[in-house]
This record gives sequence, structure tokens and C-alpha cells, in this order.
Amino acid sequence: MNGMGMSGMGALWPLFVLFWILLIAGVVVVIGWLLRGKTDSPLEILRRRYARGEIDQETYTRMRRELREDDR
Repeated sequence: MNGMGMSGMGALWPLFVLFWILLIAGVVVVIGWLLRGKTDSPLEILRRRYARGEIDQETYTRMRRELREDDR
């Protein structure tokens, strides 16, 4: 060992660890961005809200009719 306690490539290991952390974080961010990019149609959102009980059948039917009229 030299006077600093590290020799050769041993001093670079923190950079290798940092590289892998940044690489993995980048992959996670890209995957999240791709998944978030998927948008649902207004009808799909309406169906989910009805299924969760956020809106009643009358509201669901009225809103579905309005959305379908907008498609024309």
C-alpha cells in the first residue's frame, strides 16, 4: 500500500458504484415515463369511475351519451 491507503484502481470503486446507481435510476425513470405516457380514453375513465362507485348509473349513462355525441 502507498501512503494514502488506496492503490491503483481501488480508488475508483466509488465512481463505478455511482455509475451503476445512475444507470439503474435512468432505466427506472425511462420505464416510468413510458408507462405514464399511456393515456386512457375518456370512455375508459368514465367506466372506471362508475365501477368504483364514484358516479351513479344515471350520471354514467348521461356522460357516456355526451361523450359519444362528441365523437360524431
